[in-house]
Amino acid sequence: MYALLRDIPHAASLGTRWASDRLSQRLAGVETGVTHQEMGWEQRLGAAGHRVTRQRALILDAVCAGGGHTPLGDIYARVRKADRSIDRSTVYRALHLFVELGIVLAADTGDGETRYEIAKPQPHHHLVCRACGAEREIGDPALREMAEQVERDHGFRVATDHLVLFGLCTACR
Repeated sequence: MYALLRDIPHAASLGTRWASDRLSQRLAGVETGVTHQEMGWEQRLGAAGHRVTRQRALILDAVCAGGGHTPLGDIYARVRKADRSIDRSTVYRALHLFVELGIVLAADTGDGETRYEIAKPQPHHHLVCRACGAEREIGDPALREMAEQVERDHGFRVATDHLVLFGLCTACR
């Protein structure tokens, strides 16, 4: 058990509840697929003049646990499971800060609710079916040509590394 706790970055400084939750996930074989632990988020916060806190770590962990586009309500529910003293406004403000710093990406996937995910090292985009809601992730090269064409034709440099495109999937056409 010690080896597993030791492997969880910052577990000792973030408190037993957080560490045991991460440990439970690991023991249960739950893979979140996306993680903030390798991205140096602590350094990014510090460089921007913000403190690294247990609450912010819990909020990032909750985003990771969503495994992709996760609505605020789901993130808040995960955070509240770990620490009932954290309110919704704290979660919202932290997410806003993380988006400003490029640690988390925010997107509207068509249902009117902002969804959050940990920023990936490489830009990516999403295709969302308006009929069934199916979502598919695509790499940046698929849209890079379009961005270059927009710059050539209109003199406008597209500055997005996370775009959501809506349409109809093959099953719904």
